[in-house]
Amino acid sequence: MSSSRITCVPPVPGCELTRTVRPTFVAPAPASPALLATGLAALPGVARRRGRARAFAALAALLVAGCSEGTTEPAPETVEPRVVFVSNRDGNFEVYTMHADGTNPTRLTSTPAPEGRPAWSPDGRQIAFTSERDGNRELYVMNADGTGQRSLAASPAVDDNPSWSPDGRRIAFSSTRDGNAEIYVVNADGTGLTRLTSHAANDSWPVWSPDGRRIAFQANRDGTANDVYVMNADGSAVARLTTDAAIDQMPTWSPDGTRIVFMSAREGNPDVFVMNADGSGQTNLTRNPAADARPSWARNGQIAFMSMRDGNMEIYVMNADGTNPTRLTSHPTSDDYPYIR
Repeated sequence: MSSSRITCVPPVPGCELTRTVRPTFVAPAPASPALLATGLAALPGVARRRGRARAFAALAALLVAGCSEGTTEPAPETVEPRVVFVSNRDGNFEVYTMHADGTNPTRLTSTPAPEGRPAWSPDGRQIAFTSERDGNRELYVMNADGTGQRSLAASPAVDDNPSWSPDGRRIAFSSTRDGNAEIYVVNADGTGLTRLTSHAANDSWPVWSPDGRRIAFQANRDGTANDVYVMNADGSAVARLTTDAAIDQMPTWSPDGTRIVFMSAREGNPDVFVMNADGSGQTNLTRNPAADARPSWARNGQIAFMSMRDGNMEIYVMNADGTNPTRLTSHPTSDDYPYIR
């Protein structure tokens, strides 16, 4: 038995330990699998007779203990809150992003055809959107910086209103591929297309609940212009949440899944309303003589929406109770379809 001084590798000032080892050896560095194996093979016969597994564990423990003071854990990944939206400020409707305060608008798409309906993936790394670049409206997915644009579940019909599942594995959308607008889901890689609704009316604008168990959507299946409905994620247990004779549509869940924000024209013009997830407590949040529509609920509790209260289509945010409406965009053309995360 002898005492051996072990020095951290790479050197860290003040990182030195004295250990009693049998026999004396210097720990190899760096601690890659190949060098660990080399160090194990170089151990004297006493260690080998105790078994390779035991010697490997002893060597790994020495390396961890001797160098812990000179290492740091990688910082957890963070995604800056951002807004994705549609604008024709460059002559054609394209997809843009901006900071949550409205700064740094950045164009992501650039085609002669209209692009629209953007939706963030849950991790903020991808955006689903629609494009007519191939002659009809289809689903596309791209990276958050606009690269890697690819078609998803292409068909000659109209595919619209994509919404990511909370785990990022599936996308719900509406499509007329079977005659009228119905709701479908597809894996994020384009496989596993599944139809969820089958009704003579039009079902559209699906959006997943935060727990992934339910999907809210709009439909005119009960004789009204549109109402808000909810169903299980497999298409079962459809329930109607709004019953007004005017248009109720464009639902979006609150981050905790307890409320749904939507657009309604029940008070004469389009306004943003909120209700509990069971349809109770329906309340007007905007009450503005101009049109307010297409709400989106952010993780920080704010609600983004499109408004024409300043003369043209611009993007605003407000608190969840409707207070403090703040204009994010200011452009003479149209900014629309905000999706904030």
